This record gives sequence, structure tokens and C-alpha cells, in this order.
Amino acid sequence: MKRTTAAALIALLALGAVAALAGCGLREQAVENTTGKIDVAKDATVKAQLVMIKTGIDAQIATTGAAPADASQATLGGLVDPWPTNPFTGEPMREGEAPGDYTYSPGAGTSYTLVVHLSDGTTSAAP
Repeated sequence: MKRTTAAALIALLALGAVAALAGCGLREQAVENTTGKIDVAKDATVKAQLVMIKTGIDAQIATTGAAPADASQATLGGLVDPWPTNPFTGEPMREGEAPGDYTYSPGAGTSYTLVVHLSDGTTSAAP
């Protein structure tokens, strides 16, 4: 009887150790999954906020007949209010290459390109 109890106790301890080790891996995976979902949400936010900046550029074009020289808050702030916040930094969105920043390039006349930088290093063009 003592032998059976000892064997059952050892098996139970081994099972507990396996469960604890498996739990550690699941915890890391849960953190990675959550971080990935947060980045996806932030990427969706900056894509939507890029439309606000695009609307300001288009309003400037409608007013002046030409694309603005830059798409900064100083230039477009009167047309885009409130100015969008970069969810990666908590600061106002600005021209740059970090996640949540945007790149604006004026072309000839009323043409321009506007892209936002995403968490995975890619860019997304304004619609």
C-alpha cells in the first residue's frame, strides 16, 4: 500500500512539474499574442488618422490650387483639428519613419503621396 501511495505521489509531482513548465510557455505566448493584437490595433488607428491628414491636404489644395509644401501640424493644424495622436508614442503624429509617423511628398500641382509607417516596418498609403 505504501508503495502504491509513493508511486502515485511521484506521478502527481511529475504531472505538476510538467503543467508548471507548460504554463510558463503559455504565458509567454499569451503576452506575444496580446502585444501583436495591440500593434494591429495601433496600426489600424494610424491608418484611420492618416485620412484626417489627407483631408487637411485636400482642403489646402481646394483652397490654394496646389499641394502644400509640407504636411506638418503647423501647416495643416487649422484644417485638421484635433491633430491626430501617434498611438505608439502618445505625441502628435509627425513626418518621420518610426511607427505611427507619416511621410508626405508633394508632387507637381495638386499631386502628392502620403504614407504612414506601421509597427512591422511597412507603410500604408492614404486611400
